[in-house]
Amino acid sequence: MSEEIHIAGIIVAATRVHAAKVRANLALLPKTIIHVAAEDGRMVVTLETTSTQATLDRMDAIRALPGVLNVALVYQHAEPATAMEEMIP
Repeated sequence: MSEEIHIAGIIVAATRVHAAKVRANLALLPKTIIHVAAEDGRMVVTLETTSTQATLDRMDAIRALPGVLNVALVYQHAEPATAMEEMIP
């Protein structure tokens, strides 16, 4: 079985009081990118993992952070890791 790349777009909602700490914690997670963060605690984040289960586990870990109100999956894509090496015409 070949390795896969899973990319997920999520929305993270945190309390305004905890937003900065949640952003700091997200920055510590591997292959987790915060694209936009509003002062009110809303964040647009992408995750890169190796499986659907790893994506769900990462989302659960984020959901468990103090101050996180919700984590919602907006987009998910998976393909073989070898596809990332192919030239796009």
